[in-house]
Amino acid sequence: MIRPARLLFCLACAAAALPGPAPAQDAPPPMPPVEFEDGLDAGFARAAVLRGEILPLDQVLKVLREHVAGELIEMQLEMEDGVLIYEFDLVSPEGRLFEVEIDAATGRLLQIEEDEDD
Repeated sequence: MIRPARLLFCLACAAAALPGPAPAQDAPPPMPPVEFEDGLDAGFARAAVLRGEILPLDQVLKVLREHVAGELIEMQLEMEDGVLIYEFDLVSPEGRLFEVEIDAATGRLLQIEEDEDD
């Protein structure tokens, strides 16, 4: 029979030998500071979506399609004035070029601008 004092000692030794809790493997890294108005890469966008900081692209595309019809020719996730935005370039069925900006966090339409340089 194991005496209570010896049992407590054994349990304490076993607990000391166990590693601490493993760091969360699924937790995305914190958002790095961004101070430029350039397109951000897909890894940055995915991490921001996983952290709940921005909406996934499929939700934002629904907003885009509600406001502008056309063929999507380019898209970027950008930081402008401290706000993450999705920027889309589209060609309308009539051949006109549009740039559309949507707030990446809220899905709010920010701007539709027609390119006058055709």
